[in-house]
Amino acid sequence: MKFCIKEWSSETIVLMTENGNVLSYFNSIAEALDACAEWYNANSFEQKYEVAIQYKQYAGECDYVIAMAS
Repeated sequence: MKFCIKEWSSETIVLMTENGNVLSYFNSIAEALDACAEWYNANSFEQKYEVAIQYKQYAGECDYVIAMAS
């Protein structure tokens, strides 16, 4: 499964599928990456993808980063 982590505000981090389905909310990007890593560990038969992280900088602006869930 491909995951995307999106920062909606400084206190709201969303873990989503690549299709935009919300899976869960977290307090930090690190917690969301840990959840991805746990999912990949529990589903070792699945191909492991890089996780897209979208950081909110200013109103209407976003910056993207790619990370690995390890």
